Amino acid sequence: MKKFVLSLFAVATATFSFAQDASQPQGSWYLGTGDATTLLNVFSSGVAMAPTVGYAVADDIVIQASANGPTDDMGLNLGAAYFMGDYWVGFQASDLTGDLDAGLAAGRYIDFKDCLFLTPNVQYSFGLPDGSSDNLSIGIGFGARF
Repeated sequence: MKKFVLSLFAVATATFSFAQDASQPQGSWYLGTGDATTLLNVFSSGVAMAPTVGYAVADDIVIQASANGPTDDMGLNLGAAYFMGDYWVGFQASDLTGDLDAGLAAGRYIDFKDCLFLTPNVQYSFGLPDGSSDNLSIGIGFGARF
């Protein structure tokens, strides 16, 4: 009986020790294309690409930068996300070079095909300073992790 109890304790200890591994380990790089839902328009009206690059500065903490809009008035966005397993919450500052907007987002990280991933998410953007451009949006991020 003593060996059985010790065996259960060993299995439980091993399970909990591996459960603490980071889902987004420090040093990971992320390259993305913006919202994957716009990829469906590639043959009709063109695709609005928003190149995105991210880096995991610590386990489960990722910072990102992206650019969007026309080339003559391109907006720069900066953000940070905290991962809890496959789910994440984040903050983003949008259009740093123009009208500054901020937003909160939450989503899920789904990896497939080795390094590719999808991130279905919901984001609430609020315009600064007057709140005239408040917006709730749903999107799907697409990219690769290295």
